[in-house]
Amino acid sequence: YYGFFRSFFAGNVLACKNRISMLERCIDPNADLQTALEEMLKTDDKDLIWGMYVLVREMGDWYLCEVLCRRLCEIDPDELAYKNNLARALSYQGKYAQAEALYRQCWEVR
Repeated sequence: YYGFFRSFFAGNVLACKNRISMLERCIDPNADLQTALEEMLKTDDKDLIWGMYVLVREMGDWYLCEVLCRRLCEIDPDELAYKNNLARALSYQGKYAQAEALYRQCWEVR
């Protein structure tokens, strides 16, 4: 939430509107968080999942970033950006061996 309020008070109204729009697309206000996450992980809408990933990355929730990136990798296993971001999320959580293996996969393809 810090990034949201920082952008708002810094006068970056467009960034705030984009974040609010993403949340409104992703989350049913009548659903609990667990249900909202489960519904999001059922979809094949890469743009929706990626948008939520960007939002939670800005908030520093690396566990949720990992979950979202894993789903993106399931949908499109050949997309290196998803694997790279999954590796980053793992690394920020201290899961270095898993992160290294994914980084190596990305480097080998390049």
